[in-house]
Amino acid sequence: MRVVGCVIAGGLLAAMAAAPPARRPAPLSIDALRAARFSASVRELRKLPEGPGFTASLVAYRSGALNVFALVATPTMPVPPRGFPVLVANHGTHPDPPLYGFTPAGVDSRPGDYYRSIPELFVRHGFLVVMPDYRGHNSSEGVEYARGFLASAYFTEDVLALLPGLRDIPHADVDNVFMWGHSMGGEVTLRALLATDRIRAASLWSSVGGDIWDQAYHYSRYKDLEAPDGSAVEKGRIQDLKKDIAALGEPYDWAAREPLRYLRFLHTPLVLHHSVGDTGAKYEWSERLAKELYMAGLRYAFFTYPGSDHFFPGQTREQAVERDAEFFRGFLRPAPPR
Repeated sequence: MRVVGCVIAGGLLAAMAAAPPARRPAPLSIDALRAARFSASVRELRKLPEGPGFTASLVAYRSGALNVFALVATPTMPVPPRGFPVLVANHGTHPDPPLYGFTPAGVDSRPGDYYRSIPELFVRHGFLVVMPDYRGHNSSEGVEYARGFLASAYFTEDVLALLPGLRDIPHADVDNVFMWGHSMGGEVTLRALLATDRIRAASLWSSVGGDIWDQAYHYSRYKDLEAPDGSAVEKGRIQDLKKDIAALGEPYDWAAREPLRYLRFLHTPLVLHHSVGDTGAKYEWSERLAKELYMAGLRYAFFTYPGSDHFFPGQTREQAVERDAEFFRGFLRPAPPR
């Protein structure tokens, strides 16, 4: 029996030696996200000032080798038997990431004045809101990753790393986790949904879309779309993107990072919101995503708004949140019977 065992083992070793090495997913690709494994825990660092209808705290977790922080807003209403449904809220691009969460007066007050209404509005509907900084934002480590068109791929890793740690947040119902993303945060959200099935439903507001070169071209011109264009006109964002790709030091397959090419992995119902005249993120990007979702037979709702607001004002914003809350409630997992 020992001799036979040695022959079998030798055959396995020979077969293993002859087998080609496993192909490593392309860097910053959807396949790389899907292959990654995250197991971070979340710990509370300190209490933050309360907001209308919620208590707040700052929590920390690890994303790879980096310390990343997040705001947690917990409703002050009575806690449901299984806890509050969780909304992971992914913010858009900040022009100066280390200043994310600071007020114009220089006060560190996550999530800052621009996004302050998001936790305020969603807690009214009974959601516990978690807003990650992303790496390089505010006091989170990794500012070298926080700029340019490649940054959203790194931010997606930060969001996925957060998900296992939600179990450490008091009163969080980890069986009912939803996601929200605005602008670049919409792209981050969509990329995350292709790598996890944990999200019950998600909402994308004024989402960035198109491929990475579409984005670089658009943001080279978006401040003056009526200006003449031609081959002699400098496209600064495209040149910046080329430099960022070269700095990776290895071949970069841009097509392997594009969410629309991987919708076969999407199982999460989506609700989309976009203003038809938005120049911060092209309306056509949400329109194209809605078309792709329809063609793939995926569950979605698409709401459009007049005007050009990138982050909907006043009552329109409240209406969008109400639509999100109603959409999300349709996918709540009920508590198991006693």
